[in-house]
Amino acid sequence: MILYLFLTFLFTPGNNDPKSWIIKTNEPNYRVLVRESDHTGIKEIKIVHKFKGNFKKLIVAMNDIKTNEKLFSNCTKANLLKQLDAHNSYQYFYFKMPITVADRDIISKVTIYFNDSSYSLVSHATDSKLIAKNVDVIRIHKANTSWQFRKTGNGEIIMDYYASADPGGSIPKWLVNALAIRESKISIEKLKKMMN
Repeated sequence: MILYLFLTFLFTPGNNDPKSWIIKTNEPNYRVLVRESDHTGIKEIKIVHKFKGNFKKLIVAMNDIKTNEKLFSNCTKANLLKQLDAHNSYQYFYFKMPITVADRDIISKVTIYFNDSSYSLVSHATDSKLIAKNVDVIRIHKANTSWQFRKTGNGEIIMDYYASADPGGSIPKWLVNALAIRESKISIEKLKKMMN
């Protein structure tokens, strides 16, 4: 548990920033918060949620890179590029966009730590050249996500989710912000179904 708390503090992007979060949704066991990002003009999102679920199934789902293709609506490819050690890897994700918007891809460095009662996945976009850039696809260079889970003693799981991503290109910032919150909620509901 001490390792989990240390890693959460150390590796969760945006959590050390003193800027205030604005509450968008405040329901029992479910909060959505947003704040301005310094470098992208895109809002950072934080979701805190407590729910019942099978923690072992959660770990299995989160450790499977192909889960991304199920969780994220537009993700059509999720591949392991290079395993660096037991906790760190480079992963590739491809997002098929609607017909009038260029497709996106990203190479992320992903760090995973877990034990019987906690799970942490932190992802950062990189400039890795492990896959050549396709001229017809916009490569995402600014993206950070974090999934933190803690198992409680009564069969519940507490989740802290954080995301900040600039998809690049000419998508209006207000649309990116609205879709990011909606898609995050959808992904979390899909993950919960995988755990039961």
